[in-house]
Amino acid sequence: MPGYIARRSGLLFAVIATIAVMEPGLATADPQPVAPADRAAVEACLALVTANAEKAAQASATEDERPGPEGRLAAAGKEAASRHDSCIGAVAIRCQREPGGATTHGMIACNEREWAVWDERLNRVYKEALDGAEPRLAASLRKTQRNWLAWREGRCALPGIVNEGGSIVGPLFTGCMLETTARQALWLEHSE
Repeated sequence: MPGYIARRSGLLFAVIATIAVMEPGLATADPQPVAPADRAAVEACLALVTANAEKAAQASATEDERPGPEGRLAAAGKEAASRHDSCIGAVAIRCQREPGGATTHGMIACNEREWAVWDERLNRVYKEALDGAEPRLAASLRKTQRNWLAWREGRCALPGIVNEGGSIVGPLFTGCMLETTARQALWLEHSE
């Protein structure tokens, strides 16, 4: 067992080192600059979700969920239109359907484009949350964010370990960074 752990630890180091020295445009430690059109796509999606949520809240009659897994899936499909996390992928999925977007390099680039939008949003929302926060809340938020950053880095390194450095590692890493960053931004933005 110790040899297994040592091999896995060595592999994790190799994956992190590989990601750190990849050529430009591949999985980087930080997202690329935000393209205004990508920011606009995410903003438009979030605005639509907000409008849908307001309409759903104003609806007087609600349908009871049918029992069983089919009923839950049908209800989840209806709920998706009013859930902010439904906007994760608003840029990357469309980008990956364009010519070249389904290649390893294309998937990485598409993920990085959207990751940049969510990273920018997370940084803005985090700064807004800290501004004017009472000292105890600000300290707790800083600690939470530091812990989250460590968790995200560890979580997103896992595909490199599982796939032992294969070509899929870059898309999986950037996809994970995109999704976890988006979920953290949404959590921070919508937590009370």
